Amino acid sequence: MLECFVLGGGESRRFGEDKLLFPIKGKECIRYVLDALAGVCGRLAIVGKDRHKFSAIKDVEFVPDILTEQGALVGIYTALKSARTDKVLVVSGDMPLVKPSLVRYIVDEYKDPITIYCIRERLYPLFGVYSTKILKDLETYLKEGEKKVMDFIERVGYNCIKEDEVIHLDPLLLSFINMNTKEDLKVILKNMGVVKLKVSGMTCEHCVNTVKRALMSVDGVSDVSVSLEKGEVEVITQKDIELQALKSAIEEWGYKVLGEV
Repeated sequence: MLECFVLGGGESRRFGEDKLLFPIKGKECIRYVLDALAGVCGRLAIVGKDRHKFSAIKDVEFVPDILTEQGALVGIYTALKSARTDKVLVVSGDMPLVKPSLVRYIVDEYKDPITIYCIRERLYPLFGVYSTKILKDLETYLKEGEKKVMDFIERVGYNCIKEDEVIHLDPLLLSFINMNTKEDLKVILKNMGVVKLKVSGMTCEHCVNTVKRALMSVDGVSDVSVSLEKGEVEVITQKDIELQALKSAIEEWGYKVLGEV
């Protein structure tokens, strides 16, 4: 069973208001992260200090921080102390574009004691898999009054997964956008409005036009472009639309949606 913990702390100072509960197209930022993990994780929980803050999210376990100190490292410590298996996945709650395929990949490629993503020379310790073997070292580190995540994982050692390994799963590397500022929100909104699908069965311009008409009939779709050569369809939406709605609209006409590009 894969245990996944979403960190629900932080003060959102740069964002100007609570970023984790900020609604993006009608859904809280952290809910996008939870939904992306739900199909991959056997156990899914939010880690934080304020249970009441997430009281509206009733379908996900809440694990209160064990320590009173602030910081992401306390969240990682709480996740490891709460683990029922030998390792946990830890993801920040402010990454609404995270893809399930990236979650599966880091779990499949995990190596002791810690594996994280290292994308374009930036390290992502809050998108990583941690072994419970490091608990003793982490307790010592925290008792020393230290709080920096990167200093700790450099002390115990870690493994990197770089962009060239996962670019085929997330071509624009959108999974690694943290919503720290309102400018980040603008980027997220821009990219959240674009869905690219791989579609089989299209062989001519008639097929192209049929797929376009089918998708344009879905409420919230504002534009559709089709590449017959690549077998890809790009859908621009004005609001959050379930992937299944787009898939059903296409497959009703005899074509097959193979997945997102």
